[in-house]
Amino acid sequence: MAKPSLCKSELMDELNKHKESIASAPLFSELSAEHLRDVVSICKLKNCSKHDSLFNEGDLYLGFYILLEGSVKVFKTTPEGDETVVHIVKPLTAFADIPLFEGTDYPVSAQCLEDCLVIFIPKEEFLKLIKQDHEISLKMLSGFAKRLKSLVSQIEDLSTKEVVNRLAKYLIKEIMLNKTENMPEPFVKLTIPRSTTASYLGTVTETLSRAFRKLQDEKILRMHGKVIFIQDLEKLKKLAK
Repeated sequence: MAKPSLCKSELMDELNKHKESIASAPLFSELSAEHLRDVVSICKLKNCSKHDSLFNEGDLYLGFYILLEGSVKVFKTTPEGDETVVHIVKPLTAFADIPLFEGTDYPVSAQCLEDCLVIFIPKEEFLKLIKQDHEISLKMLSGFAKRLKSLVSQIEDLSTKEVVNRLAKYLIKEIMLNKTENMPEPFVKLTIPRSTTASYLGTVTETLSRAFRKLQDEKILRMHGKVIFIQDLEKLKKLAK
């Protein structure tokens, strides 16, 4: 379970330290400093451990999150108990925001893949805030548009690209997030189970492993434990297109 919340003064101090990170989240990237202060004032900061559940599919919708540190798996479960990973959340990304205006339950589940630091924005307090100042909701529309564009791109990839191409795009994205692209050998450290990555890429573990082997055979990457070193970044970028 999540660790105990900080007291109010400690919470505000910590949230203010992360104000720039909150502003970097696409959902809030267009907000003014004043509006950002209003949002921070209703936030809650939570430390969560690996495997902690943030919410489950069907739970009453209480609010949404911004991930500051770690990674989170967002998934749906079939009646047979199988998981389909909808999203792997990385830092500075908002999630569970879609049902904010129209849902009463969480349509998916979310679980920490490693120790995480998250910001929770409660639904009722946030709706009250944007009703008081409509400019906040107007500026947030840009953030929702960015999110929608990302989801559409993900759907297009699943329907039109081969697994090796999806994997290449995923690795490029991870390299950019980890800011290793300018190193002699850009690298990615695998911090989540391969089965989770496979589900996110719309395939199974065995097929993903074959895609990794293909990229190794073509000298595009090499693997050392859980670290993937990119030997030919240009070829990987071409595959990712």
